[in-house]
Amino acid sequence: MGTESRAADVVDRLWRAYAPFQRGRNTFGDLTSMLAILMLAGFVESAGEPEDEFVQRWARAVSEARIGISPLMDLRSAMRSASRHPHFPVPDIHKLDVEFLDGGEASDDVPWAAAFVTALTQRPTLAEAGLPEVGGLLLERHVQEGAFSAGEFYTPREVVRLLVESASPHPGDRILDPACGTGGMLAAAAQHIAGAGRIDGDSFEAHATDRSNPRLATLNLAIHGVDQPVVDTSDPVSLFQRRGTGLADRVLSNPPFNQRIEDINAIDWPFGQPPESNANFAWLQLAWARLSEDGLATVIMPPRAAWSSGREAEIRKRMIAGGALLGIIALPPNLFAPHTSIPVHIWVLARDKSRHLPVGHANDVLFIDASRLGTQLPRRPRTLTAEELRRISSQLHAWQRSPQATAHEPGFSCSVTHEEILMHDGSLDPRLYVYAEQEQPATVLDMSRTLDELDRRGLATSRSSVDVRTSFTMCQRLAHSGIEHPRVPLRDIVSGATADLFEDSMPGLLFAGPSGSLIRAEDYVDAGVPVVMPKDLTDNGFSEANIRYITEQQAEGLERFRLRRGDVVLARRGELGRCAVVREEQHGWVCGTGCFVLRPPAELDADYFAAFLRSPEAREWLEARSTGSMAMKTISRNVLGGLPVALPDLGTQQAIAGAMTRLDEHERLLREHLALTQKIRSDALKGILPSS
Repeated sequence: MGTESRAADVVDRLWRAYAPFQRGRNTFGDLTSMLAILMLAGFVESAGEPEDEFVQRWARAVSEARIGISPLMDLRSAMRSASRHPHFPVPDIHKLDVEFLDGGEASDDVPWAAAFVTALTQRPTLAEAGLPEVGGLLLERHVQEGAFSAGEFYTPREVVRLLVESASPHPGDRILDPACGTGGMLAAAAQHIAGAGRIDGDSFEAHATDRSNPRLATLNLAIHGVDQPVVDTSDPVSLFQRRGTGLADRVLSNPPFNQRIEDINAIDWPFGQPPESNANFAWLQLAWARLSEDGLATVIMPPRAAWSSGREAEIRKRMIAGGALLGIIALPPNLFAPHTSIPVHIWVLARDKSRHLPVGHANDVLFIDASRLGTQLPRRPRTLTAEELRRISSQLHAWQRSPQATAHEPGFSCSVTHEEILMHDGSLDPRLYVYAEQEQPATVLDMSRTLDELDRRGLATSRSSVDVRTSFTMCQRLAHSGIEHPRVPLRDIVSGATADLFEDSMPGLLFAGPSGSLIRAEDYVDAGVPVVMPKDLTDNGFSEANIRYITEQQAEGLERFRLRRGDVVLARRGELGRCAVVREEQHGWVCGTGCFVLRPPAELDADYFAAFLRSPEAREWLEARSTGSMAMKTISRNVLGGLPVALPDLGTQQAIAGAMTRLDEHERLLREHLALTQKIRSDALKGILPSS
């Protein structure tokens, strides 16, 4: 049984123990008490020794609970003792005002404690199910079925996961949520970057807009491995004024919609003063202003923020013109049901777009219309599957790598320039730019719409042709400037023996993947760290369709074969010249048997080298020196090191790489144009002649 199934099992058991005690009581503090007990139980299992006082007190509380005696006194003692331990995640837990810990009259109104603790100690245990998974699912269950409404501070887990995957935080990043609710965003970010032990609480900055939320958020973050989390209450104006808190690498947030704020004119807002009656654009500007130069923000907004008029429209236009916006993702309605049925948008902001997009695309914005995705059962919230979440975030990341090649997917996504958005008066409604395909009866073809699409594709192909010509003209000017470009053996480039050609020449690295004895057939698992084989390399990058995986533990033992951003992975057998450049998504994967890895020095552009390696000249040279059969040609590292590489200056290399990317995009457009033309031919009579 998987961890998620075990966690659901535990939560179902806990809820059945708790549910009978909801009636006739004020249940406001129950969720906080539950999370505190979970944290204590997890700490006893992970850090406790038999001689520790908190372990003994916990054991006595469990014994009392099993025979129906209230365990509260021993739970309090166990918590006090545990909080003195140097590794306890919330040393100041008594300052959180957790009701059952304060010893007052209200603290005894926990009639469910004995049943809850008893259920918690049954199989599967908390350790088997995973404390973070149990905590997250219990919070979700409380939102859906608890007597106290928690909708105002809760974001559905799949929406949280989408924000985190879209922002893709890395270990060491400073992450901010200025309106953290129960801390779900930062908790998910902590899980996303976990793997190297304890997570430094100083990397996470959390503020809550509701004074009842800091204790929930603090406990939730502690349960998810954040060490000594600190959560306080605040609002966008005061946060903007507190300059000393520093910049964040990632901002993740679901702030209150359409909130009224005071003292709005006390701030010099970067894109304009928002109205006092609505803080939406205060939150957006705060998120952008707190970003570091490489920073990204993913912020949930109501749809009206995308098209509202007046002062908000002017702010929106300035944000677009100022390059603050990377993309808008429209999500389906009812994700937050039963508390609200409205759909939401995710705004993806960047402090400096040029750091997240290829050269020449800083004026592009991606629109994703995911409003038709998801599944909804009667009287239940709409849910997005893991595959749907992956489709959305993958499209965003693919677009960041290559806007021209991946942006347009009819009915789902489209890349638009600032100029086109401003022509629509700055509206960011994805429906204006992402054209949905309308279903029609099988016997009727809307020939007019199809021909309009043919015209659009023709224009796109024509514009692409101009781009290709411009790119290749620039390459020719650079390449034929009267300077003869040397051809240098690859091994000399890698070793740094090109100091006479380039300033500050530094060595690179060329190595083969692990031998078959290091990764055996029985080592592969269903999920984990991908292992790249020659079959996984394509002209457009890496194919994950049939990729194999090993565990993270085994990957750690193969550290020297781990891929880094900017590496080039080459096939050493089969179709020689097949290669792919490692992007952010493949960082940390493992090079498998049958591949070489080139970690190019600074004077060799990875995309240029990949284009050169795929050229007929390079392929013919490699094949002429290969061994093995015609069906399975093989080259050695020594042969590959002798490959003479045409080595122009770095500027020319980058220009050539850009031209080849535009040529790939032009080929894709031509294929789509041809496919549509063939469809028109096959359906022509059906569209012209009316059916009888």
